[in-house]
Amino acid sequence: MPQSQKSVAKPTPNASAAKLVVFGLDSNWRPHAAWFPSTQADQARAAAKQLRLNVITITNGTAADIVAKLPAGQIHAAGPAMVPPVREEIYETIVATINPRGEAGQGPGEKPLTDLPESWAAIKPGHLVLAQDSLVGGWYEAIVVGRSGDKVTLRSRDYPGFPNFTLPLKAVALIGPAAGA
Repeated sequence: MPQSQKSVAKPTPNASAAKLVVFGLDSNWRPHAAWFPSTQADQARAAAKQLRLNVITITNGTAADIVAKLPAGQIHAAGPAMVPPVREEIYETIVATINPRGEAGQGPGEKPLTDLPESWAAIKPGHLVLAQDSLVGGWYEAIVVGRSGDKVTLRSRDYPGFPNFTLPLKAVALIGPAAGA
């Protein structure tokens, strides 16, 4: 083919457009993550809801660099094949960088995470605490979604597909410098 007839691939204006990242753990605790173009946002959100996975939109910055390391999601694949498994290191990087405040699992009308509580008495919806749903599972970050007297209702920061749970106030741990208060 003559040089003048070769098609040259040029970057499209949408190359840097926002992408949806779908991530989470399957029923066997294996990490899954993939990105989807914004043109497939509705299908990706519907699939994530069905698979009980997190969804968050990424536009640029450090998060975009991490997204570049993820496989593309397969919108027409069946079930969990839509979002392939990834190595644990990549998954942990995604959670720490893309979802540090639990935005991916935030419910409609839920207050955004604003700060860390200074004491157990100060705990309110939107605060980040450490919780232990069971002795086997260990401690993990949880977002306070409700408080009634000496009980708090929590959701997992990183796995919002898991059901909310309620614990006594003193059964959660405080995070950060305020924990000494």
